Amino acid sequence: MDVKDVMQTAVTAVPPDARVSTAYQMMTMRSARIRHLPVVTDQGILVGIITDRDVRRAAASDAPPMAEYELPSLLEKLRVQDIMTAEVVIVHCTTPAVEAGLIFLENKVGCLPVVHDNRLKGIITVTDLLRAYSGQRNVAWLMGIESMMQKRVITATPTMSLAEVQRVMHDKHIRHLPVVSGQRLVGMITDRDLREAFPSPATTLTRGEIAYQMETTPIETCMTRDVVWAYPGLTMLDAAHVLVERKIGCLPVVEHGTLVGIVTEMDCVRAFLATTGDA
Repeated sequence: MDVKDVMQTAVTAVPPDARVSTAYQMMTMRSARIRHLPVVTDQGILVGIITDRDVRRAAASDAPPMAEYELPSLLEKLRVQDIMTAEVVIVHCTTPAVEAGLIFLENKVGCLPVVHDNRLKGIITVTDLLRAYSGQRNVAWLMGIESMMQKRVITATPTMSLAEVQRVMHDKHIRHLPVVSGQRLVGMITDRDLREAFPSPATTLTRGEIAYQMETTPIETCMTRDVVWAYPGLTMLDAAHVLVERKIGCLPVVEHGTLVGIVTEMDCVRAFLATTGDA
């Protein structure tokens, strides 16, 4: 099985001279669920990629600490080519799917543009790869998730503020935080939840008022309470199916009401490759 068998061919992309604010709006649309945008010329040549992390990095270097609600005015001044990653990790249509998995693990990226003669032909994400892997026979899929889950989990509490959790995600380079009361799982907060909780750019609040609101609003007001979770003993295959079908990036692992670990899409990819002799 090659990349061409599992890649997405309908790709949302931006030109290098587009405003970063335009790219950011495309990423943050509720229906979009986009974290990576390939940057292509009018001729379809791939010249870079821009991610939501690139946007935050640009903001942080300009006026730390720059919160989500402060981004619009800065992003109007920048062009995509100013902050995009120009040296893009790519794959080709004929790249084996197993090799693509290794590239994901080695480079810790969320997507890989698929190119031919430098022209963008598609894109493949970790979710696409996991969907393909889960349809194959592999002894790894029979393992319980406790063998691959991460046991040291960074967590939040319901009373932590939006601003505090944003700082944790930024500092630890993570997108999901289980929310616990003691050791009991009570919710999940993601970077997308934070974006949707921040005031609209059209707000009439002053910068100081917004900052105060962010520092005093607890995440329990916007966290997901109906959390999809797993239990020790669930197979890696079942975990992979849940992640793909529910379109989520991680599964908290709960035993007797206590959070004991977390398993991500990358953990599933790593488990699959471990039994192929490649990981």
